[in-house]
Amino acid sequence: MAPVWYLGFEPEALRSRLRREAYLHAYIRTLNTNPLNLNESGQYGDSRVSEMLRDLSGIDDAQARSIVDAWRDWQLEDVVGTVAELREVADSDRSLEFDALFRAAISFPSSQVRLECVRALSNGGSLNVANSLVGILERDESAEVRGAAATALHAFSEPSQSRSVPRTTLARIADTLRNAIDIDERSVRGKALRSIVAMRHEDASDLIDNMFDEAIDDPVLMSDVLLAMGESGDRSWLPTIEDAFYSTDANVRISAVLAFGSIAGDEDIHSLSEPFDDHILEVQMATIQTLEQIGTAQAREMLSLAVSNSEPDVQHLAQAALDALKAEDDLMYTVSPTMVERGLFGVPASARDHSRDMSRYDAPTEEGWANVTSEGEEVDVAEAPEDIGEDYEDYLESDEFFRESNVD
Repeated sequence: MAPVWYLGFEPEALRSRLRREAYLHAYIRTLNTNPLNLNESGQYGDSRVSEMLRDLSGIDDAQARSIVDAWRDWQLEDVVGTVAELREVADSDRSLEFDALFRAAISFPSSQVRLECVRALSNGGSLNVANSLVGILERDESAEVRGAAATALHAFSEPSQSRSVPRTTLARIADTLRNAIDIDERSVRGKALRSIVAMRHEDASDLIDNMFDEAIDDPVLMSDVLLAMGESGDRSWLPTIEDAFYSTDANVRISAVLAFGSIAGDEDIHSLSEPFDDHILEVQMATIQTLEQIGTAQAREMLSLAVSNSEPDVQHLAQAALDALKAEDDLMYTVSPTMVERGLFGVPASARDHSRDMSRYDAPTEEGWANVTSEGEEVDVAEAPEDIGEDYEDYLESDEFFRESNVD
């Protein structure tokens, strides 16, 4: 280890740094026997590991750089393992946040570490994350890492994430993605296409059309193009997507099925009969996922059939899909005033900003007020639909929703 005078740390700062390193080393050792160190009740079984995680959560940029600098003396597999496990733990416990560490480590010499960090930042979340991902897409030497950055930028197409960054940053993201589509390698361009289409770029249709011709002989690129068709929300792509159900490449068929689920309706369900009986298990599984996404009465009937499938994995996934749809139904009927007040579905009603783009904003779902009376009482729609004041489906068909959806 380098001497204190070389590191430039005061004694207390050095002790803090060494303590953090010791926590990380202890954590890696713990992972060898129990990846998440959970006891039978699902809680962290080792208080030292829990303390380490809490100590690393929410650190500032300077502290993060200090830790990442220390990682340069570690074995590469330990660094990769640490980033991967921190990412996994953060996904399982939303109170923990390691973004500063991940952002600091995206300049790490090893592309393996950079790739894990970019994937860890794929949930968006802040201006700093957006800028870091844009920088990676513009400059990283690894095509795999740039492709991961293009994929991670997809998060900023979601209303919950786009609200957290300025419009100028969203424009910069779109410009960077467009530049990648024009000049980068195929493996990156397909990922960039999906993200820019999800942002509803004005040239989305032309970009898809141009890349489709190029992807005819490239199954990997074709998969990205098909998924971009689904991201577009444009039903005119349905015939092209359905044609891909008959591709000789299983991955293309899987992508086609998933894309189908993003834009199809109940009247299109019959087209899924082909992938529903595909000889490749993964295609059948993707079809189950798509049926859950569509969620209509006919989709649920097909899911009920799949519960009797000869493949146990298909049976279990179909039953899980039906259970999830039932849970969604129940949730729609039990939105409480507290959920509305806290904005559990998105932005609280009191904080709505009508100046922003509302084109993908569903107020009843995001704000949670669809099933609450004007007096603020919770209502079970199944028992008292006439008491909710403004029915969810009526609202979606109303002039008010049309006006709000087109506010710029």
